[in-house]
Amino acid sequence: MTGPNTLSALASAPAPMPVIARLAEFSFPLNVYAHLIAWDDGAVDYLHYGLFAEAGEGGGRAQVRASAALMRVLPPPCRLLEIGIGLGTTLARLQAMDYAVCGITPDLSQIAEVRRRLGPNAPVRASRLEDFEENTGAWDAMLFQESAQYIDALDIFSKASQLLRPDGTLVIMDEFAVLRRPGERENMHYWPHVQRWAERAGFTLDHCEDLTKQAAPTIDWLSSRVTHHRSALLNLPGVTDATLDALLVALEGYREKYASGVYAYLLLRFTRQRLPRWQLGRILPQHREEVATLFASVFGHPISPALWDWKYANGRGSAIGVWEQGRLVAHYGGMRRDALLLGRPSVAFQACDFMVEPAVRGTLSRQGPAFLATATFLEHELGYGAPYEVGVGFPNLRAYRMPERLGLYRGALARIVELRWTALSARPSWRMQLREAPAWTPQLRAEIECCWQAMAATLGEHAVGVRDADYIERRYCRHPDKNYRIFLLRTRLGQRPLAAFVLRATGGEPGAAAYELMDVLAPLDRVAEVVHQARRLLVALGGAVLTAWLSDALLPVFNANGAAAVQDLDVIVPGNGWTQGPAHETLVGRWWLMGGDTDFR
Repeated sequence: MTGPNTLSALASAPAPMPVIARLAEFSFPLNVYAHLIAWDDGAVDYLHYGLFAEAGEGGGRAQVRASAALMRVLPPPCRLLEIGIGLGTTLARLQAMDYAVCGITPDLSQIAEVRRRLGPNAPVRASRLEDFEENTGAWDAMLFQESAQYIDALDIFSKASQLLRPDGTLVIMDEFAVLRRPGERENMHYWPHVQRWAERAGFTLDHCEDLTKQAAPTIDWLSSRVTHHRSALLNLPGVTDATLDALLVALEGYREKYASGVYAYLLLRFTRQRLPRWQLGRILPQHREEVATLFASVFGHPISPALWDWKYANGRGSAIGVWEQGRLVAHYGGMRRDALLLGRPSVAFQACDFMVEPAVRGTLSRQGPAFLATATFLEHELGYGAPYEVGVGFPNLRAYRMPERLGLYRGALARIVELRWTALSARPSWRMQLREAPAWTPQLRAEIECCWQAMAATLGEHAVGVRDADYIERRYCRHPDKNYRIFLLRTRLGQRPLAAFVLRATGGEPGAAAYELMDVLAPLDRVAEVVHQARRLLVALGGAVLTAWLSDALLPVFNANGAAAVQDLDVIVPGNGWTQGPAHETLVGRWWLMGGDTDFR
């Protein structure tokens, strides 16, 4: 029998809601958002945030208010490119207002919906902004309504510089990060950096409206409607309890970031006031030949395609370029490196391939290509919220001084010294056995991993690049141009791995050859034994001299007995002076660095 409580629950439950087939094809969570608005308002015209004027207001009405705010800052009717088309409502309004408008999106389901609503000849193209080339240099305005966050901000200004007329307008309505916090990777564009990149591209900000207070309630509205319509949403293709739970968690994260001032919702209008001499952009795979030409011009020898791939391909590295009249004249690159910062996991970049064409090196101000490449790379890649929390590089003293003077570098985190030992004739240890690893095998991988874990456990007070098996294999076994030799130190009884080290032959005649100790994987209290074994190994290799590049903080570890000659190389590991990250003083004297941490040894 049905009781009164059951009847009450049935009366308050939402009525079954129909799935709208064409909207169900949208990608998640746009398919969810579209259905929530359609079910609540009877129709759906937009997919963007709303601007709420009062509590309890519907999402559709708030979206209309947001669209009206956007229209108020557009230039008069002109040739306009809309990036991200939603459901085509804005495009239709612009057409009705006599704009010569074209909309682009890579989402084919949105293209189909817009053509269903506006007709088969609707002016829409299936394209990413990065690939769009139509009417280059002839557009009067570009419009981004919550689409800018999905496109790299440097690409936005780079493409705007190509597509717009010299006095073109750029309008953006979107979420931005206005605060960065330690330990968080931020997906939203960081507004202070966006302003700098706009100015470097020749754009002036002439309208900035903070709509955060009105837009943030969209999060609460979405959360409440997902909860209310949960059972109906589960009828959408691919939507499960798990995906809805994850969506609610994500919305809660957004709510917290708006409440704590990390996110802001901004309406922006930029106008291009000048055509700058230097054009900035990301280095992409299609720029490989340009990079090779610049590399040869700067260093006097070519970079092989294999070496470029080893550094940068498949997300291993990133770089910023500066062009002058279509010619690449400066480059600042970095390779990703997993790291431990005082015992906790982090991600670092290893700076490499800082290049400026000789003809433009004399421009050393904040308007010059050297500064622009470095500053833009640091803003784009380094610090709290960015892909890399910290970075290391190895400029010589002369190359270090200009960035330090301009504020890009903040003092030295370390100096690099070279240690030099002579070969050592000594009897083998009865406790330990030294053998070269002839090839990379599953057993060697396991032993390297064991050595790294033992080493990492003793480095809680250091900043160190991870030297696990994946890293050792890629760094030393897959290097396209150089040959390295890996040696394992094991117990004689039981063959338990104790330490590993890497050597590189650096020249010399047989009997007087030189080798560099590139890397050591050993606990701190076993490093001295590794050096002893490497010196003893020299005799068998026909070597006379063993060298090692080290950060100066490692001198007490590697040269406790004073057996090595020490030379300061005038190579500086600079601190980051440009973007917000870990406090400089916490990393001074903490880096564990060797020759293997460079890209050129």
